[in-house]
Amino acid sequence: MVDSETPPTDHHSRAADSVSDSQTVSVAEEFEQVQRHWRRRLSIRIGLLAGVVISVLVAARWLGFDLAYLYAHRQNLADVLFGEMLAPAALWEQLQGDGPMLLSAALETLAIAAVGTALGLPLALLLGILAANTVTPPIVRTPARLLLGGLRAVPSMVYALLFVILAGLGAVAGALAIAIGTIGDLGRLFADEMEEIDEKPVEAVRSSGAGTVSTTAAARLPQVLTAYFAWTLFYLEINARKSSVLGIVGAGGLGFPLIMAFRARNYTRVMAVVLTILVLVVGVETAANWLRGRLKDDCRTDR
Repeated sequence: MVDSETPPTDHHSRAADSVSDSQTVSVAEEFEQVQRHWRRRLSIRIGLLAGVVISVLVAARWLGFDLAYLYAHRQNLADVLFGEMLAPAALWEQLQGDGPMLLSAALETLAIAAVGTALGLPLALLLGILAANTVTPPIVRTPARLLLGGLRAVPSMVYALLFVILAGLGAVAGALAIAIGTIGDLGRLFADEMEEIDEKPVEAVRSSGAGTVSTTAAARLPQVLTAYFAWTLFYLEINARKSSVLGIVGAGGLGFPLIMAFRARNYTRVMAVVLTILVLVVGVETAANWLRGRLKDDCRTDR
């Protein structure tokens, strides 16, 4: 006798085929959604890139940037660069003649950077702590951050011009300008470092009844002192670069002979000053890197 009912195996097979088909459709739909998502993101990125390129081209045209003009006058730069600035015999003679003056100006530049950094460091440390959201409430933190932002917004050259009015021409104006810039920049870096500390030691000290000042001195500062020292050395390098051009506005250092050489169109002397700046900056950077390396070694030894 033939059973008229469909065998159970057929039911299971059809059910399995149905589930397989639905899964295939679901995977295909999901894949299509992912593809659409990536196509949309790619279109947005291409649009943004095109917008940036167009904006740069429009800005360059507005500034009068003309590649054809620059190419047509390329020989002027080549004559000055290779005929005067990089002429070995003339440059060596210039360095010998200006050696004492350049050495004195380089030492003055280094002193401006060092004194300015030292003057700005205490206030940078204080404002950096006050501006950290893990230390002070908004009523204190917000004005501190606004002050640091305001100090950073003004270039050091502008500060130098202002302090020339106060202190007269010379290195004092440059050191004061460097100090103000150091407060704004280092203060922000110190605040960011303070916000990244581990709060467990802070909570442990606070639970013993210590106040904000005691907690900061005992649990916060020990965690950031190494980073603060490294940032200070790094910013000393930056200040050495800044100090080398502040003399352009009368604030002492190598910038003064540099701008005088430009005004006299003595491009061999310009190159001599540039080489002195290069040696000074590389020397400061090398010394700072050596100190940072020693600091890291000491930290590993302590651990």
